[in-house]
Amino acid sequence: MGLYDPQMRVGTSGTGAALGRNYATNAATAGRVLTSQGDNLPPTWAIGVAPVARTFFVDVVNFSATPTGTLAAPYQTIQQPINQAVALGWTYVNIIVAPGIYIGPVAIPVGLEVAIAGWGQNALPILSGNITITGGIGTSDPVTFENCVILAPNITAADPLTQDIELRFYNSENFAAIAGFNIAVSWQTSTQGGNVTAGGDLDSTWDDWSWSHTLNIAPAIGAAGFYTRNMWGAVHDTYPQTITINGVPISPAAGCTAFVDLVVPAYTRADDRVQLQVADPAVRDFVCGVHGVAAGVVTVWITNLSRVSTDFADDVLLLIHHEHIIVET
Repeated sequence: MGLYDPQMRVGTSGTGAALGRNYATNAATAGRVLTSQGDNLPPTWAIGVAPVARTFFVDVVNFSATPTGTLAAPYQTIQQPINQAVALGWTYVNIIVAPGIYIGPVAIPVGLEVAIAGWGQNALPILSGNITITGGIGTSDPVTFENCVILAPNITAADPLTQDIELRFYNSENFAAIAGFNIAVSWQTSTQGGNVTAGGDLDSTWDDWSWSHTLNIAPAIGAAGFYTRNMWGAVHDTYPQTITINGVPISPAAGCTAFVDLVVPAYTRADDRVQLQVADPAVRDFVCGVHGVAAGVVTVWITNLSRVSTDFADDVLLLIHHEHIIVET
């Protein structure tokens, strides 16, 4: 089992004794015991240092008056283990956070890779203090959030005009606005609620779940330089639109074709792929299709087969497929 070689004591039914490397009838080794506190409660460690390499524990409710970062003596704030990691000369630190509301600001120095992970799936920790990252120039150490709800106003580089940051979100809800110069950010089963603004380039990566849920909030996402979108899986979204043409007495006339620009949200880019479906399949006096796609605009064509009265104002549904895209804005 490595350095600590813990032995776990478990209750068993029946008369047989549990035997094996981790379940033994012999006495436990002092200082190497993982003790259960009961059903659905975390175990405690009877050791004096972090039980996992480069890992500290934080619990805003059951913190220790003399914290060491172990399960038995967790820190109260997220900033405390960051400060301790710096004092120990670490280049990365894993911070396991118990459920609760963490209101204090978090400052992450340059040269430290930080992973903040919520403990549990049902009750997630809520981070409500601003998160400031002293980013690098041309490169940066990633900051990862897993199983967290982030209600902080901002996650930002200490100097958004010059410093680069890298963020990763897993199974998290982030409502903080993100700002930096060059930004690399990825979302997996996560929601982005705040705006994302890069003073330089933005390199973003999405899975389908994250993309679709973020669209329900529709934050502003953009960059002054290149805006790269990398998509995992079949990432797409749908928009209802209406093909409207007003003519006298009708345009286009039977047998003629016209082009119409449909304005769609700014998430649509020139290299996206678009399909069109007529909302009412019973209407069969015209045919239509997609002609081309530009930023925020889908151009469709419509051919009048036999309509001789009323103007065109027919509902359609656009299915937009997203691919790997680089856009200079």
